[in-house]
Amino acid sequence: MSAVDFDEWATPPLRLTLGERTYVVQPPSVGDAAKVLAMAVRAEVNLGMAGHGTLPDGVQGLLDTIKPGEHPALGDVYRQLIEDGVADATLARMGFYAVFYWARGKQYADDLAVILWTPRDLGGEPSGDGGGAAPKG
Repeated sequence: MSAVDFDEWATPPLRLTLGERTYVVQPPSVGDAAKVLAMAVRAEVNLGMAGHGTLPDGVQGLLDTIKPGEHPALGDVYRQLIEDGVADATLARMGFYAVFYWARGKQYADDLAVILWTPRDLGGEPSGDGGGAAPKG
């Protein structure tokens, strides 16, 4: 019996370009995939997209297994980004994008990123009460 070359059907890595660097994020392992799904659920709850402000049973338990300095959606690239001095806000956005890329697919992650991070002209001048546009990142 011959071996089956599964490369054609394997999940490809996520490529994140920042400046002149491209970071190649491998798909999460089976164990990390559960953590990524829990991270996506927490994000959707926090954004008011699901759950009415509460996490489903078991989700917090999975989140509690994530160790400091670990990011299941970015894998080894997380530490590389830190070592490269990537700004904290940019690192957070890359992690958020990776969570939804692996949990819900590229189109969902792209759409959410556009909604959350595209600068918008809200019309008019800032009121001077601190409610002006957020910094661009």
